[in-house]
Amino acid sequence: MNISITGNLGSGKSSVAKILKEKGYEIFSTGSVFRQLAMEKGVSVEEFNRQVNEAAERGDRSVDRMIDDTTARIDGERDNVVFDSRLAWHFAPKSFKVFVITDINESSRRVFNDSLRASSEAYRSQEECRRALINRQKLETVRYKGIYGIDYYDMSNYNLVIESTSASPDELAGEILERLEEYRRGEFISMMELNPSSVQSAGNMDANADSDCICVNEKGGVFTLYAGKSLLDSALAANSKFIVVKVAKSEDGGEDSFMNFSKMTEV
Repeated sequence: MNISITGNLGSGKSSVAKILKEKGYEIFSTGSVFRQLAMEKGVSVEEFNRQVNEAAERGDRSVDRMIDDTTARIDGERDNVVFDSRLAWHFAPKSFKVFVITDINESSRRVFNDSLRASSEAYRSQEECRRALINRQKLETVRYKGIYGIDYYDMSNYNLVIESTSASPDELAGEILERLEEYRRGEFISMMELNPSSVQSAGNMDANADSDCICVNEKGGVFTLYAGKSLLDSALAANSKFIVVKVAKSEDGGEDSFMNFSKMTEV
């Protein structure tokens, strides 16, 4: 079975894909293709993204079409492929679909310090990097909605939504493979897993301490505990890296917010 993995810029999905390669998977990375095309044109990834967006508005979708057609062809011809791609979940519909979420401050720190990207993504400061990532996400969101009528930041598109802010690539890869095996056995339901340390307290939670699940409210990528304080406390005490959560309520977090959890609300 193939795996399609996407996520926030700087979420670590490419590092996870490399670890999965060590487990016997083949990698197809559209990000690498995109960065190579930007380098060949002598522009930054952000600038190339803007150019591709403008070309799409004029009806020229050759770059997107080339990547999408290649994804669909590989998915039909091969097995045990990891697609490190924004839209592979859409063009490889039978794959196990994973979205990796990360706090924007952490993702900008990672990208800013990633010397491997310096030739195509050089920034003078982490704040400049943060603004560039936000702008790039806006451009991609507009382009994909315009071309395909889809929102790849809609978390309901994925089998597994998992957080990498406080987890290593090895830990992420291990959790993804464990959930994939459950999916293969027919024992898996779509879920979201957060790092316990990312769930913020909302004051006195005693009334919800004995809930049978951990429920959160989400606003702009910030998760606040709604119910399940005892379960969260136990996970923190055990130094667990991941907890399964349900989203009780999701709100727009303003211009820095891209992820859409509204269709995932369950309570």
